[in-house]
Amino acid sequence: MPADTSQLKTLFDTLLNAATSIGLAAAALFLAWAGFLYMTAGGSPRRMETAKDAAFAAVGGLAIVLLAKTIATLINNAIPPSVSP
Repeated sequence: MPADTSQLKTLFDTLLNAATSIGLAAAALFLAWAGFLYMTAGGSPRRMETAKDAAFAAVGGLAIVLLAKTIATLINNAIPPSVSP
């Protein structure tokens, strides 16, 4: 008896959307934190560099989240639907 992939694909979509939402929210918070660090650096080159590093890390994390979502969506779309007998 062939397995029903529609329920598995629905579960996968739900988990993928939840993980993407969490990742996007985390990236937004870290980017806001980096902005706060930059604004409160007070002209200190060391603190400004720390803020820039935090911003680049947040943008890098955002890129990883979006790339993972894209790859997972491509894999999910490549799975053929189940055929009922």
